[in-house]
Amino acid sequence: MQAISVYEIGGLFNYDDITLENKSRSEERELNGTQEVFRTEMFVNETNGNYVRCSFALDEEFKIRARVLNTDVTAVVIKSTYEGYFNTEDGTLTLLATKVSADNICDFVSNQFGLDYNKKIFNLETIMDEASDVRKTQFRNVRIQTLSGSSLNGSRVNQTELYDLMYQNGELSTIAVTYPINNVEISFSVSTSGSIVIFSTIENNEIFHHQFDLHYYYNLS
Repeated sequence: MQAISVYEIGGLFNYDDITLENKSRSEERELNGTQEVFRTEMFVNETNGNYVRCSFALDEEFKIRARVLNTDVTAVVIKSTYEGYFNTEDGTLTLLATKVSADNICDFVSNQFGLDYNKKIFNLETIMDEASDVRKTQFRNVRIQTLSGSSLNGSRVNQTELYDLMYQNGELSTIAVTYPINNVEISFSVSTSGSIVIFSTIENNEIFHHQFDLHYYYNLS
């Protein structure tokens, strides 16, 4: 599985106004009773068409109860690496990272380059209309007797009477679909919070070379 988050520029954007270059930032935080240095690094790599591939290295806190050098600890620092793609036409930032890590990277890029980013929110109903199959729908705030949330699983679940009932009495929050892109069926989920998870096996370099066209998603708003 691969988590993806997309961030859009809020306002006008001109690529000539910024210099996309390697950046780093360090900050101290208390961890296990001592001050630890957390470092975030950005490395600018190759350009392919309108996309610049970037790599990110983050020191992240990982909660765990363990013993290190005869000392009990409740967390450790791990260095995680992620990839991202910067669109030079409109400034859109696509990050291949979990939601929390992606939000942290976006905040880092925003501060380093003075950019104002907003999380891309997708129109779930538009995606379902274009999908070849809708395998799961999840609802929140369902107003049916004692239910507060519910999900439906199967095939073309959006064409069932139960889906209509949930839709009329709740808020659609997440869908999982099979979607045809470049003659390939890609399975993924997307939520109203803007988070995407790809279930199909697909490598990062395949995304980069547009066998899986991320920009296609931008039109599903």
